[in-house]
Amino acid sequence: MNKTLTSAIALALLVVLFVAVNIISNNELRSMRFDLTQEKLYTLSDGSKRVIRSIDEPVTLRLYYSTTLANDIPTFRTYALRVRELIEEYITLSNGKIRLEVIDPKPFTDDEDSAVRLGLQGVPLNDTDKLYFGLVGFNMTDDQEVIPFFQQEKEAFLEYELTRLIYKLTDPKKPTVGLITGHEMNANVSPMMRLNPRAPKPWVILDQIRETFDLKVMETNFAEVPKNIDVLLLIHPPKLSPTSQYAIDQYVLQGGRALVFVDPMSEIAAGQARARQGQPPTTAVESELSKLMSAWGVMMPSDRIVGDWDIAREVNIGRGGATDIVRYLPWLKLASANFNREDVVTAQLGNLMYAAAGVLQPIENTTTTFTPLIFSTSNAMLLNMDDIKYGPDPKALIDKFEADGENHIIAGRISGPVKSAFTNGRPETEKEQKVSSEAAEHLPHSVKDIQVIVVSDADNIYDNFWSRSQDLGGQRIVMQTAANASFLINSLDNLAGSSDLIGLRSRERSDRPFLVVERLRRQAEQKFLTRENELNKTLDETQKKISELQSKAQAEGGALLSEQQQAAIDEARGVVLDTRKELRNVQASLNSDIEKLERQIKLINIAAVPTLFVLIAIAMGFIRRRRRRRAYTLSRS
Repeated sequence: MNKTLTSAIALALLVVLFVAVNIISNNELRSMRFDLTQEKLYTLSDGSKRVIRSIDEPVTLRLYYSTTLANDIPTFRTYALRVRELIEEYITLSNGKIRLEVIDPKPFTDDEDSAVRLGLQGVPLNDTDKLYFGLVGFNMTDDQEVIPFFQQEKEAFLEYELTRLIYKLTDPKKPTVGLITGHEMNANVSPMMRLNPRAPKPWVILDQIRETFDLKVMETNFAEVPKNIDVLLLIHPPKLSPTSQYAIDQYVLQGGRALVFVDPMSEIAAGQARARQGQPPTTAVESELSKLMSAWGVMMPSDRIVGDWDIAREVNIGRGGATDIVRYLPWLKLASANFNREDVVTAQLGNLMYAAAGVLQPIENTTTTFTPLIFSTSNAMLLNMDDIKYGPDPKALIDKFEADGENHIIAGRISGPVKSAFTNGRPETEKEQKVSSEAAEHLPHSVKDIQVIVVSDADNIYDNFWSRSQDLGGQRIVMQTAANASFLINSLDNLAGSSDLIGLRSRERSDRPFLVVERLRRQAEQKFLTRENELNKTLDETQKKISELQSKAQAEGGALLSEQQQAAIDEARGVVLDTRKELRNVQASLNSDIEKLERQIKLINIAAVPTLFVLIAIAMGFIRRRRRRRAYTLSRS
């Protein structure tokens, strides 16, 4: 057999071997993955894994992705690959319980109509084309959940969104929220009563809650929290009896979740009290749950209000026949910088409007973890309640303002193990409320980590703080002016999920910046700006000198400049030209260090992997030669 034929056979065998290895790896080694990213971007958290493994019936995921249109958008195409790879990880861990269908909804097709019908959001690229990139999930009972559009800005919560979708399909029951409130929210007004224009209107937030949850309005004097309550919602709770507080304590210790809005001074309750014109108040102006909150590891001083200069809202005040616009320190307009962007509840919120909010302070040496969600700027201070409660004076508050440099917490998440607030068990009262025969025995401590969110302002969900509404044909049309309702719904939705879902936090983005490059860029820009300012100052001074020389010549009445004046102007113009040239050189060299480093990084990335394989191949060849020599030596001996 000649060498040519031998080489051809060897090449054919290599091709067959290459194809065989790819087939085997795609089928048999599909589950073998190595995540070498620093933040484990492609490794699902334990909570997501538990949700996936708990799937009882098959779930179908339908990914609508405009492949053809996305080909012209490299950054979008890269993120789409990231989403697809993460979904593949879910499929791999589900052992066949999750199935994926990928659909390209081309314009004017049935697939595009299907995407619109299912609630997906298309992003217009031009007059005719819309880009779709969303997910619809179905279970065996035709329940469906939708992610309308995968936004790259929300990549940190991509895993949360996918796991939440899977969880809702595997447990599609509508969560039940138990409402306890001291506000006159008119929660029990029936749809028929709303037709009467004189009937009291329920707060708009109640309709928002009912869109997603079953809302059960509870009496303010109760001995037990019903077992079917998934989340307990306390809004400006009245002075609850010890028995009712004990019921909340045991509910939370058993694993129940709670969203609590307390208030050191409710402006809504105060206004309602004034409107009664001397009638006895039905609720207190202040609300607190100090006994329970202390057991949970948090306190709210009853005599302090957060005042913030940077985010205070402006108000009109009349004085001496004139109207002034001044900052009213207790009324806050909180924005992105005041939210915890690492928590899913507050990560994507818009502005919030709060009024006379208290401050939440963690208690030292407790077993719980208190995570701030909403907080003031550092240009803030704690105002005295007496300066606000009895006829507030905005200008007087400004005169007393002195920032303490602290970011005061207005809302936070409490989690961790706790002991009961009632160390002696069920409280004894003169008139003990009736407790069902199935009431559980006293729990001295939590059976698992508690999950509670506390907010130090109970007025922010009142209609006027976050919405404008009007009646059209008997139907109330609501326009949101702030994200107050979104915060409440986000909190309820998060607390109503499984413990695994609550435990998920934000992840790092896949498009991480080059930190060294960014640092060099900032240093270069700083150096450039310093030199640029110096050169521009020189230019201004020289131009001013030229103008002064020309003005002086004209003032002396000479149409022509003297030789001395002309020489001075020529010299000044030479300085201008030289300065402009240096300025251009500084601008041109601004990115030289950065470009050099980027070239080095590209060279390393391009050459490193091939070089590594070459070195491995050389090492393996060397090892094989040594083995052959050893075998040959042994055979000769």
